[in-house]
Amino acid sequence: MELYLIRHGQSFNNTLSNAEGRMSDPPLSEVGERQAKLVAEYLHSSAAKCHYGRESFEEGFGLDRLYCSAHLRCLNTATEIGERTGLTPEIWIDVHEEMGVWLEGERALPGITPAQIRERFPKVKVPGDMGADGWWNRPVESEEEWVARAGRVAHQLRTEMAHLDERIAVVTHGGFTKDLLSALVNGGPMDGDSFSTQNTSIARIDFDLRGFQIRYLNRVEHLPPELVT
Repeated sequence: MELYLIRHGQSFNNTLSNAEGRMSDPPLSEVGERQAKLVAEYLHSSAAKCHYGRESFEEGFGLDRLYCSAHLRCLNTATEIGERTGLTPEIWIDVHEEMGVWLEGERALPGITPAQIRERFPKVKVPGDMGADGWWNRPVESEEEWVARAGRVAHQLRTEMAHLDERIAVVTHGGFTKDLLSALVNGGPMDGDSFSTQNTSIARIDFDLRGFQIRYLNRVEHLPPELVT
């Protein structure tokens, strides 16, 4: 399996210098919308040359499946990618951002509901077990909980998906990408060491039954310098 981790485009909250004015589930900013269109075109375009670990030099990514988190910024980004690649975005709840849906001083915020997703993102596949009152609806996630969640996803990739002959893209978050890479490489947090990703950056990790290989991280060649955030 080839796994492509794609960070969402710049969100409204990413533009803020502090927590004032922060939204619990922000959409993309204007820059983020441009980034999402560019990464979608890049993933679709034959100009993207892919050969790492493949039998022949190929044009394009040739993606087979597209997953995304249920946060608005990922739904926005994945919808653009789906439009250009012809893939149906599927929500994968466990790849959400650290802490879930939250605002300072508020707890148990709901997140977007299945009905709202079907209205705003009609081409997105909603999991059958998503709560009708919102996909989150619980207290702010603790560090212990998000570390455990990243470990679960890492285990799933290694044991349930590694054998797949597929190229799978996952639109997710900077924090979760860090947590997942730490889980894969170190079995958990890395004591001060970390991984950083730009908006709409692409990472590729190849899995087979023997293990995994990180092919590249944080690629943003689809963005002009002024749109790298």
